[in-house]
Amino acid sequence: MKTDLYTKTVLSIIAGALTIIAFQSFDILPKANASKTNTGFISIPVNPDGSINVKMMDNMKVDIAAIGGSSIYGALPMNLKEVSGSSISGYGLPVNIEAVNGSSIYDALPVKMKN
Repeated sequence: MKTDLYTKTVLSIIAGALTIIAFQSFDILPKANASKTNTGFISIPVNPDGSINVKMMDNMKVDIAAIGGSSIYGALPMNLKEVSGSSISGYGLPVNIEAVNGSSIYDALPVKMKN
């Protein structure tokens, strides 16, 4: 009995479909799921100018070598106009010192005087 072209084509299609069904259980290509989130990243709010607000939870040592291309030697030049949104002009600068050189301050602030 001679197998005709029609029978070969139908059996080839059935064999291909069975092969596809058999390999569906294997994850050859990873599936993309939009509902899963990557726990290594979070979204943070960004200010209109592109900056972000950061709250420091611990003391951090800062060594400033230059501002605007000018080297800093000795004291840091400061021009304060407001603190927490309130103008300080004429009122003085509010200062809260908790420690000096690692020693807590409970009463008076130790001050060294130059002659």
